[in-house]
Amino acid sequence: MKKLTAVLLSISLLASLAGSLSGCAKSTSSESSAAGSSAGSAVSAVSAAPVTIGSKDFTENLIVAEIYAEALEGQGVKVNRKFNLGSSVIHSALTSGQIDLYPEYTGTGLLTILKHSLVTDPKEVYNIVKSEYKTKFKAVWLDYSPANDSQGLVILKSVADQYNIKTISDLQKNAGKIRFASQGEFDKRDDGLPALEKAYGKFNFKSDAIYDNSLKYQILSQNKADLAVAYTT
Repeated sequence: MKKLTAVLLSISLLASLAGSLSGCAKSTSSESSAAGSSAGSAVSAVSAAPVTIGSKDFTENLIVAEIYAEALEGQGVKVNRKFNLGSSVIHSALTSGQIDLYPEYTGTGLLTILKHSLVTDPKEVYNIVKSEYKTKFKAVWLDYSPANDSQGLVILKSVADQYNIKTISDLQKNAGKIRFASQGEFDKRDDGLPALEKAYGKFNFKSDAIYDNSLKYQILSQNKADLAVAYTT
């Protein structure tokens, strides 16, 4: 397979536009679940029904979900794993009782689930999703992680060198020469492409095709695209 050499563009800038909305991995749990509203209640409920932990269908979410599972098992809690659920269905799996717990992101909760307007202060975002999830879904957001997963753009090094693209501004000026591989959501979310276009102007890419998120690096390595959405973690 052809070696993939790529450059991550302007992470700090994109993160500042997105704030911590795309990051700060959280766990949400149903109030009525065995996991309860705190780790303490989950640990003390060893004799209760098993806790079903879900995950989305990408590596980071799978790893965090497995950490949750092993931490609970280490305290004697029986765990059922229901991993690799699509991002579009995992929230409904929680609210319908198919799962009790899964790792979620404050930005996704705010923008995708609650359809809230963009907020860039991390603590304010957390307070909003914590309050509204409890009211609307009877679901609890546990304490958030200090880790932050923002969105970025990754471009093939050969293409970046060819057009001297080193910043988001450079990318915008050369967008007409660039084939963009999107996962769809980035094009619509307020902390994605719309935010960039407010700051830099329209990105008129040579092509803009939507691929499954798990295929982005394969698409780049096969020279089917020049640019893709990346997670900063």
